[in-house]
Amino acid sequence: MRSEKEMMDIIMNKALSDERIRAVTMEGSRANPNAVHDSYSDFDISYYVTDIREFTGDKSWINELGDILIAQFPTDWYSHPYDYGSRDPFAFLIQFADGSRIDLTLADVTNISQEAENKEPRIVLLNKDNFPSLLPLRTEDAFFLRPPEEKEFLDTCNEFRWLSLYISKGVCREELYYAKHAYDVLIMPMFLKMLNWRIGTEHGFRVTTGSSCKYLKRFLSTEEMERFQGIFPDGSYENICRCLFLMYDYFHESAGRVAGHFHFYYDRMEIQRVRQFLEDRFHEKGFFI
Repeated sequence: MRSEKEMMDIIMNKALSDERIRAVTMEGSRANPNAVHDSYSDFDISYYVTDIREFTGDKSWINELGDILIAQFPTDWYSHPYDYGSRDPFAFLIQFADGSRIDLTLADVTNISQEAENKEPRIVLLNKDNFPSLLPLRTEDAFFLRPPEEKEFLDTCNEFRWLSLYISKGVCREELYYAKHAYDVLIMPMFLKMLNWRIGTEHGFRVTTGSSCKYLKRFLSTEEMERFQGIFPDGSYENICRCLFLMYDYFHESAGRVAGHFHFYYDRMEIQRVRQFLEDRFHEKGFFI
């Protein structure tokens, strides 16, 4: 794998040698002093160019950056094709064969004034024309957890309990992926939202758990991290049942603390009734938890 210096030299040499590239910034984890920095960290780079169409029409120029294993162009997808006659931003996600990766965004300088509204961490690596809208930003305030309004809190609690019934139906019917989809894709975001709110109350909402909650272990004790790991089931119906109750209780402990912090209404009767309903349904099918 190329070193950080080697990668930065390639990125900057391309920008310095190509007059069409007028500015370069770096975003993402490498621009955030509180993020994890290791060999797996992507290089999130933005090139601000005089005419983006000269870079999107023929993409072969990205081969100058290294031996490409695979590339993806998410702004030109089957569900939302890119207008190659436009000056809209374009993203290149590039995985190199040596293990390095660049997430490269191209933006047209005609739209550069919009960058003044960007509040995410950013390092300005090059600014040939001294664009005033390109300012370095080292704070991660834009990523901080946000406190809920009471309606969002109540709806999240309601959605969590409602989706738990989907999981029980999938288990009782022995429809494995239906149950797992409800667990992993539908209810888990509700659980994580509540856990994040609880963490926010403990830190004045001046922290972030990162993309996909990847920094959770920074804010959970060793014991609680083990508890968190224990809510993820394998493919057995019995284990899904067991983990559902572990997650159910964990969720409502966190919700109780969030409600207490903000003085929100908290329907403990519905919590108990739904939990009992789940127990009865599983017992009827012979799943004894």
